[in-house]
Amino acid sequence: MISAIISYCTNEINFLEAQLKQASKFSDDIVIPICKNLFNGEEENKKLLDKTFDICDDYRNAKIILYDWQGVKDHNSYYNNLTRKIGTENAKNSWLFFLDVDEIVSDQFNTWFSSRKNLDHAWWLSCYWYFREPIYQAICDQGCGLLVPKKYCKWNLYSKLERQQLFQNLYDQNKLTASGLKETYDKYQNKMIHHYSWVRSYENMLKKVINWGHKNDRNWVHLVNEEFSRPFNGKDFVYGYNYNIVENYFNIKV
Repeated sequence: MISAIISYCTNEINFLEAQLKQASKFSDDIVIPICKNLFNGEEENKKLLDKTFDICDDYRNAKIILYDWQGVKDHNSYYNNLTRKIGTENAKNSWLFFLDVDEIVSDQFNTWFSSRKNLDHAWWLSCYWYFREPIYQAICDQGCGLLVPKKYCKWNLYSKLERQQLFQNLYDQNKLTASGLKETYDKYQNKMIHHYSWVRSYENMLKKVINWGHKNDRNWVHLVNEEFSRPFNGKDFVYGYNYNIVENYFNIKV
């Protein structure tokens, strides 16, 4: 069986129920480590944290691990790594699937995994990527998640590479399949993860760019303000992808 390790903060609560519902289809052990503070030190929203516990109470296979903030670090990757380390330590199964809460897995995953679960291998899976609304699906090839045997999960908290710190070692051992390969598609040749990273309201997207690890890379606040000054124009400001309009597969609410 698989333990799902879900990275989460209450800024992502709109994705939690869909994630739990889908993860429950392939995992009997969903571990959700949550820091008591956002990674910049701001205290978590207590009302939303209580709501998070209420949502998780409906899923007997889900457990929250609430952990203390350890002060400002040189980079936010420290806390992303710590979250996954805590998840690893509290997972009960030999396979671990590291996902952010906005990386939602399709129903076809179980069938795909059943023919691979006995392999000594790891996968970085192809995904669909979304922007602004859950109906705007980018025409692109991106990867997310990490499905890996637990025995390979040794986390360096100070690595800025986050999940990718495991990739090179696994790749060098010929034990990693990276995204973009047909092997990470389902039997219908569809990608199996829907990544709603930038599906946000104005307020929520603004909070994301103020707090995330790449906050100094660009003037994100200006880009968010410009984006929400008009309807979606078919291009995102992160990568400049083009888009198809699709159904809202998991009834995500912005």
